Amino acid sequence: MNNLPEILTVKQVAELMGWHPNTVYLRCTSGELPSFKSGNSRRIRKEAYLDWIKKMENSIERG
Repeated sequence: MNNLPEILTVKQVAELMGWHPNTVYLRCTSGELPSFKSGNSRRIRKEAYLDWIKKMENSIERG
């Protein structure tokens, strides 16, 4: 994960998660995955992505 760029695209996150890009886009626009608009595209900071992953892991562990 340290090799990730500082700013990720929806497509990059989708590939990392094994999800369709629309799924990632929906998570971004709902506010679940913090992101920002850059022109017509959504971008995700690496740190926001890693924090989001930790939150998902914690919620799974709590079951």
